[in-house]
Amino acid sequence: MNHPDSHPVLLKPYTHLAPEDGMCLMEYVSVLAGTEFSDHPACTDALLGALARAVNDAMSDQGRCELLALASALAESGPERPGEDRITYHCWDAVAAASPPGSAAQRRARRRRDTALAPHAAARRAEGVLRWVRVHGPARRAVETAVRTLAALPPGEADRSLYRLLACCIEEARGHTAKHVRPAVSA
Repeated sequence: MNHPDSHPVLLKPYTHLAPEDGMCLMEYVSVLAGTEFSDHPACTDALLGALARAVNDAMSDQGRCELLALASALAESGPERPGEDRITYHCWDAVAAASPPGSAAQRRARRRRDTALAPHAAARRAEGVLRWVRVHGPARRAVETAVRTLAALPPGEADRSLYRLLACCIEEARGHTAKHVRPAVSA
C-alpha cells in the first residue's frame, strides 16, 4: 500500500477530479491503495464504499478529519462482498437506536434489521442476485436511511454515530475477508 508523501490530508465532501482539488475518504483510499484516483476504488467492496462516501459527505469538517483513521482499513478490506446482510443489519440497527423509543420509525427499523439476517436472506444470496441490485437496492436504502438518520442527530453526536457505524461495518468486511483467506498449509 502506498502512503502519500504530500501534505497532511484534509478530507472534503463529495467527489473531486484530482487530488490537488481535494479528496473525500474513498478518494484518499484509492491513493493509499496505489490505484487510479477514484471515489470507487476497486480495493473496497461497492456497498462498503457507498457507506463510506455517504458518511464522509454527512459529517462535519471536524468530524470528517477523524475518518482518516479508517482509510487504511478500507483500503485493506478487500473488494469481495463483505456480507451485505451484516452491513444492512448494522445500518438498520443504527436507525433504530437513533429513533425515538417506541416510535413507528424505530419499530420499522427493527423489523428491517431482523429481516436482514433472516434465513431467506441467505437464500437470496445463494441465488446470485446481481451486483447492481445489491448495491442499488434494499442494502443501499439501508445505508442511505442510516446516514440520513444519524446525520440529523445533534452535531457532535451525529459525527460520533456515523464514525461508529462505518467502523463497525469495516470490521465486518475485514472479518469476512479474513474468514475467506485460506491458512498456509504447514509441512
